[in-house]
Amino acid sequence: MKVRRSLAEEDGFTLTELMVTILLMSVAMGALYSVFDMSLRVFSFGNDKTEAVENARLGLERMEREIRTAYPYNKLDGVSTNDNLLGGYSPSSAVTPNPSPSITFFNDLNGNHAEDPSERVTYGLNGDSPPALLRNGKPLVEFVRPGGLSFTFCESVDSCDPASPPSITEGQMKLVHIELRVQVDRGISGPATQTLATDVKLRNRLR
Repeated sequence: MKVRRSLAEEDGFTLTELMVTILLMSVAMGALYSVFDMSLRVFSFGNDKTEAVENARLGLERMEREIRTAYPYNKLDGVSTNDNLLGGYSPSSAVTPNPSPSITFFNDLNGNHAEDPSERVTYGLNGDSPPALLRNGKPLVEFVRPGGLSFTFCESVDSCDPASPPSITEGQMKLVHIELRVQVDRGISGPATQTLATDVKLRNRLR
């Protein structure tokens, strides 16, 4: 009789108490998951942005290096009036459009002062979404913003304003202003954009 009485007097959880406990635990777990998920998103976005910007910086440095050493197409003929640096232009031609979404030029890699098809370089964007920066048709930088590549052709830094570009002939061009804008998707917050820019003085026009 004493054993039965002791068992009958022990308190337990009612169904209502159990349901309330489960509900509170679910709310707490949901809050913890939200914090964890947000932290993971922030960490992932930070890594993606760092990688995208670093790749864009390397691409910009390569463009800067190659454009700086752009070589005249017709150097061997001894006629300075057709020593154009841009493909498809003569020195007396107006550079249009300015700014331009692409650029073509020639690097004298083997030192023979003559154009070779393998020494011609073209930079531009492809039609992907998001676009990629291409060098001679091969991807160089990904995550570029649509329309995020521009080349502004100028005589000097002082006269070079991409928002109000100068009217200039190919022969007057001594500097190229490059802008490259990359973007990283942040999900519901929308993409974040980073702009990289540099001014490139053309070595073979400064002599």
